[in-house]
Amino acid sequence: MLAKNKSGWKLIEYIDIQEEDIDRYENVTGAYAILKVADKYVIGYNSWRQQWEFPAGGIDVGETAREAAVRELYEETHQRNEMLKFKGLFKVEDAKGIIKYQAIFIGEQPELNPFEHKENDEMSEIRLWDMQEDIGYVDECDVKIAQIVFE
Repeated sequence: MLAKNKSGWKLIEYIDIQEEDIDRYENVTGAYAILKVADKYVIGYNSWRQQWEFPAGGIDVGETAREAAVRELYEETHQRNEMLKFKGLFKVEDAKGIIKYQAIFIGEQPELNPFEHKENDEMSEIRLWDMQEDIGYVDECDVKIAQIVFE
């Protein structure tokens, strides 16, 4: 096990594959979009879970993992970035013990676009984070994912 978060999710394994091989894995249910601006990461405060985390979410029916990552990045942080690079899958176990796979995409941009919290936004604020500064609770699985894919 690579990490475990306060919600009981376990990060089990990193799988370094090509994007076209995603379909070889069953139960790819989510996608992350981890974005860097200069040497810092775009992170959001999830007011529903009361924690800092990277943009991620479920893959909708008929949507590719890439489309989900781009959509989640925009929905959660109001950042538009179509140039995300696929970095592989992470095998996870959710709090109910169900094994799932999460697709990971990364990207960079020169500056942080404005964020204005809207009523139904999952994230109440975003910021740039160097992964060192104490900003409160940050999902341990998210931190481990970023450390691995940006090595």
